[in-house]
Amino acid sequence: MSGTRPSIFEDDDLDLGSFSPKVESIRPPVKAETVREVAEQSGFHSRAPKKAEKLVELPVAPLRPSLKKSGRTVLLNARITQQAHDRFHAIVEAERLRYERGEIMHRPTLGEIVERALGALEKHGEGRGLKSSK
Repeated sequence: MSGTRPSIFEDDDLDLGSFSPKVESIRPPVKAETVREVAEQSGFHSRAPKKAEKLVELPVAPLRPSLKKSGRTVLLNARITQQAHDRFHAIVEAERLRYERGEIMHRPTLGEIVERALGALEKHGEGRGLKSSK
């Protein structure tokens, strides 16, 4: 083994003259009607909507009232202990249950619970250097 591959073009008598590009026969284009018929017969149905002969007015269901936007658009990301996380979500769950029992009229968001906690801290901390943002 010399480490080189033998060339396939070493023969001088290699005649490639019999190879030539395939000549496409020019066929007239097939009509769209014919294509549709063949497709339907073969089970390939069109996904295009069928034209309605007569417009039928369907009863329109009333729209559900849209949810009120909270106005909270700033993200607060903080690292807390698992215990603080569990306490926070216990408060959120308690508020959700109050909403489901009808005691409050809206379902509080996580952001609202944080805002309530800040308000309680400010109220409790008045006189100790904490200022209310109101």
